[in-house]
Amino acid sequence: MHKYFRLAFFSILVCSLSACVSSQKEQPKFKTEILQYQSESRGEVKPVIALVTTPLSAQRPLPVVITQHGSNRDGMSFPGGEGKTDEYSSRLIKEGTRRGFAVVALDAFYKTSIKPSDKRKFPNAFQYALDLKDILVNDPRFDGKNIFFTGFSYGASQVNKSISSKVNYGQVPWRAVASVEPGCNIIFEPIKVPFSLLMIKGSESHYYVEPCQFYIKLLKSSGNDASLTIIDGANHFFSTDGRITNGIAVNGCRYNPVIRKTDGSTVFADGTTATRKLITERCITKEAGSGKNRVHLDKVIDQVLTFFETHRI
Repeated sequence: MHKYFRLAFFSILVCSLSACVSSQKEQPKFKTEILQYQSESRGEVKPVIALVTTPLSAQRPLPVVITQHGSNRDGMSFPGGEGKTDEYSSRLIKEGTRRGFAVVALDAFYKTSIKPSDKRKFPNAFQYALDLKDILVNDPRFDGKNIFFTGFSYGASQVNKSISSKVNYGQVPWRAVASVEPGCNIIFEPIKVPFSLLMIKGSESHYYVEPCQFYIKLLKSSGNDASLTIIDGANHFFSTDGRITNGIAVNGCRYNPVIRKTDGSTVFADGTTATRKLITERCITKEAGSGKNRVHLDKVIDQVLTFFETHRI
């Protein structure tokens, strides 16, 4: 069972209307708060910050979407200057609050110097999300039966951890989860869970589709409700101007992904033992991706929110 650290509970900042979004042409339709708490990652207690956005007019208690940024926080900064998220979560905030959700963006790199290339230093943000869920469940503004989890890229890999034997949800599991452009080169052996998963991939992503197709089959064979949508012509950023660049990526195990087994062992999909050295040699490449016109991203946001609306109770 995960430890829950409820220190430095609420530190709230309500932004002015003009400060909620960068555009001066469109008035925002949501309120923001800064939530600070502490959680555990890799054996250390870490400070975590999240941006809580709630629609100005919607029936309460509100369904909640927790969203986890990718390796690059290239989106909106949190009011007050501390914390940031990515473009996926920024658009999700705007559209999700318009559709009646509270959207909570978690900054897993808060008070760190982590860069997108520091793949081995990334924290276990899934634990951050679980602790955040525990906080929100006990807030009367939010509907504890309808808490959803999504993320992009690195954030999507955290979403994929939701279907793992290492998770103890207690009485409040996710209502549904959406994994947007995960790598799937290193996956956890799945267990059966009481919620559905939607995965969305770009057909031209440098995080290739094949290991995610393998993972979806593995999820289904474990009795899970899991589906994969592929956006034709889209790269990792759901753009049409994609190209391969020099940079660190965990995408080398395209046809033979790594499975972290329930018993603690690690194997490749073909059954051979996967040592740390072999994983580094085979799975980590310098084949990164670029191109960010994001032509298809709004379509992806709509699909995720529609999926959550369909599964809301």
